[in-house]
Amino acid sequence: MTPGQKPKRPFGLGAYLLLIGGVSLIAGVMGGITAVVEEAPDPIGPVVSAVAMTATMAAAFAACIWWWRGIDEAAREAHKWAWWWGGTGGTALGAILLTTLSLRDAEATPLQVGLTVPELVTAGMLTILLFQIAGYAIAWAVWWLRTR
Repeated sequence: MTPGQKPKRPFGLGAYLLLIGGVSLIAGVMGGITAVVEEAPDPIGPVVSAVAMTATMAAAFAACIWWWRGIDEAAREAHKWAWWWGGTGGTALGAILLTTLSLRDAEATPLQVGLTVPELVTAGMLTILLFQIAGYAIAWAVWWLRTR
């Protein structure tokens, strides 16, 4: 930092709430668009849905980049550590759970479970994601508790 520069100040709570609100608004609008075109004939429905989801993810990714640039080095290290250890641990635990449940009743079909195959795939994917998020949150808290 040169003598004339001010030290970098992290963003305040208001900036983060505005960011979360903006991304949530975009996600809501895109979700509404996806719901409206859900019954549209092929290829219009799937293409519009894919474009809406891509736009939402691009907005969320841009928000993450902006947020990442606004946090200090300690916060970055906490998030990197939590992403690696928490996400990896959560993936492993979720995979163990799903594999155990899947192999427990190998004869069960999706119809017997009451779900379609796409619903089962989505449920499995969301289960792994929830385990990753839980692992991340736990690892993030552990990192901060250990370094304070």
